[in-house]
Amino acid sequence: MKTLNAYRIMLASYLAVLLVLLYGTLSNAPAGSEGTANYAVGVLWWLIKVLPFLLFIPGLIKRSHKAAAWLSYMSILSFAVLVGLGSFTAASLCIVLFLSSMLYTRWAKADAAAVNQTAANTHQ
Repeated sequence: MKTLNAYRIMLASYLAVLLVLLYGTLSNAPAGSEGTANYAVGVLWWLIKVLPFLLFIPGLIKRSHKAAAWLSYMSILSFAVLVGLGSFTAASLCIVLFLSSMLYTRWAKADAAAVNQTAANTHQ
């Protein structure tokens, strides 16, 4: 149960980081810029910002504890960058993402080891 809760919190904070970065990108348009072309450039800039996070989508869908471990490393790196840029909302979400992905990794590995141990005991 705690593994599932950590997975849900990890996904929620993952999506929240992406949305906060999108909001920050679109709300800080250059002065005098209007029109849909500037929003397209803003979305392109957002994609460049979040590309490292988007690489983890297949692993998160598969509930891979290895992808979650790498996501925790990426969230700590992003935390350092976001604090340097002064985006404290996104930085605090990165802390939640780090903690939840770290705990999910730990508990998912423990669950897998318990299943393997049970399977080994039944074959003896």
